[in-house]
Amino acid sequence: MKTLLVSIGLFLSILTGYSQKIIFLENQSQYELFKAKESKVKETEEMKKGIWRNNSRLLKLIQMGFLKEKGISGYEDEVSLFYRANVTAENKIDSIYYFLGKHNISKVGEKTTFDFEYQPVRKETDIIVFNRIIENALLKNKLFFEPYQKHEFSGGVRINQYKSKNQGLQKSAVDFLASQSDSLKVLKLVGFGLKELPEGLNRFKNITELDLSKNEFESFKFNPKDFPKLKRIVLSENLLSEKSIKIKRNRQIELLNLSDNDLFIFPKKIQRNRNLKDLHLANNFLSDSKNMNFKKFKNLELLNFYNNQIDELPESISKLQNLQILDLYHNDLRFLPNSFIELKKLQTLAISNNRLWQLPAGFEKLDSLKVLFAHHNKFTSLAALPSNLEHLDLGFNLLEDIPQCFSNLQKVDELDISNNKIKSGAEILQGMKSLEKVYLALNNFDEDPKKFAELQQIIVDLEKKSVVVK
Repeated sequence: MKTLLVSIGLFLSILTGYSQKIIFLENQSQYELFKAKESKVKETEEMKKGIWRNNSRLLKLIQMGFLKEKGISGYEDEVSLFYRANVTAENKIDSIYYFLGKHNISKVGEKTTFDFEYQPVRKETDIIVFNRIIENALLKNKLFFEPYQKHEFSGGVRINQYKSKNQGLQKSAVDFLASQSDSLKVLKLVGFGLKELPEGLNRFKNITELDLSKNEFESFKFNPKDFPKLKRIVLSENLLSEKSIKIKRNRQIELLNLSDNDLFIFPKKIQRNRNLKDLHLANNFLSDSKNMNFKKFKNLELLNFYNNQIDELPESISKLQNLQILDLYHNDLRFLPNSFIELKKLQTLAISNNRLWQLPAGFEKLDSLKVLFAHHNKFTSLAALPSNLEHLDLGFNLLEDIPQCFSNLQKVDELDISNNKIKSGAEILQGMKSLEKVYLALNNFDEDPKKFAELQQIIVDLEKKSVVVK
């Protein structure tokens, strides 16, 4: 087998010029040696969260590879491919080791154990397929968290994750549709292993919502006019790419959910849904803002970009004049465009877990903004915030003082400024008349004994007003 592995490695290097080492552990002995060399790096809580985020993306890409791969068969449903990625101090994956195995469940009394059992490959040529899946995932993957030291992360995905569930389910979907009433309003074809729309779907002219989540659509062609009352299409957890979604021009679809797919570029053709109000694109791989154009989304009220790779928003974000909720959690933003302040109807903004260090000039003019989640960023100070805020979370930043602008936040009832570097400014909290709960833990108030004593008295005064201080 070693000769084959060497040949495979050489083949991949010649074919792609690939620099990272992909190493298959071909027997139990190699696996045991590998396990004995696990990293001894001490991980902080912040580091654990960052590593989890990096790993979740690679894991998803490998999972996508298995779902798209047609040449893997003969493995028990419980058999998984496990991996460990070694990352350099420069935040580059240097090598990735992988092996096959499964966890056998045993129960003695009330105690349940999961014993690992190494599994050999069924066919030596499977290693070529495994290498291809991992290589493609590494080529597409992007690491965000930068701990500036060597570290590693690991994961695993079942080789035939959906096989046991999906065998024969295309026929089951047809049978399911045959058993449903024509008057049905919400039609859920979830987890049927569908690769295309099943026969008999056109019979349901009264549906307002079509849920096709957790299937295996690699392409989706759809004409909403066949369903005159349809307003909501859910396509989350499929295998759709930016060019494979073709929904005909319409003015009836109000919600489109494309979360958990294989989108690397913002899909332009979804702009054909002129009356779209809710657009969900969470848990994809979107990064290039050049392909984002919001000019035709004037009716959009909710936009969900949770957990993508976006490092910049286009100026055309200002065209979303009816936008009320914007979720940008877990991206790679370093700033918000100047035009952002034109989102006059924005009520909830989630920009946590990015790399933001300041807000755009005029941010305080967002008068409709009531909820701001901005924890886990790099803010050192804040000049001004909208006066109508009611919930403000700035935990896990780099603030050194409680910002003076907090004195204008007379409607905030819950405030989180924990896990910063705050030394002073606690007296400002006493002037926040609507405050009901405040998180102050893990700051630097105790560096100055006088300031710390003042803080203790301020906390007593706040608690007398029934403010919960944590």
